[in-house]
Amino acid sequence: MSRVKIFLCCLICLMVAGIGLVGYQRLREEPRAFLSVLPEKKEVSLNHIHHVATRDGVKEWTLDAGSAQYEKGDGKAVFKDIVATFFLDDSKTIQLNGAEAVLLSNTSDMEIWGDVVVQSGRYEFNTENLRYEHKTRTISTETSIVIKGNGMEIRGDSMIFNLQTEQVVVCGRVKAVLEGLKIED
Repeated sequence: MSRVKIFLCCLICLMVAGIGLVGYQRLREEPRAFLSVLPEKKEVSLNHIHHVATRDGVKEWTLDAGSAQYEKGDGKAVFKDIVATFFLDDSKTIQLNGAEAVLLSNTSDMEIWGDVVVQSGRYEFNTENLRYEHKTRTISTETSIVIKGNGMEIRGDSMIFNLQTEQVVVCGRVKAVLEGLKIED
């Protein structure tokens, strides 16, 4: 092979590597750019997903899943076997586990269902499905909920948990059992 051919082959390889590196860097900085190049109504399926949601440069929550399927036309991602971790202002975290979830890409709202368990400090919430609203940073459910921990158990028909104020409101046929409560005259 002549020196010119070797030189041209090396030059082409360097150009391809450079284009690939620039594309990879762009994808790392702006992952939505990858989705924008997909034709309308195309699906992407991925395994072992890790997603980070930020607001004004502050990490608000992460989502890890066994698999995900994204359909560009609907603007939603469907996840299987999810673990979501929400970060609160005081360095506390709230962990949420579920069998499946749907994340809307335009709002970052999420619905989780299938043996949903939420752990917050010494408390554990159990329900069949939850909805996370990103704009208001609230977790809510319209299905029965059981909250256990710190010597108490609370049951109700629905719940809303404000992640900013860390306040929980349980509604509808609420029942509470408190252990170790002393009643004084």
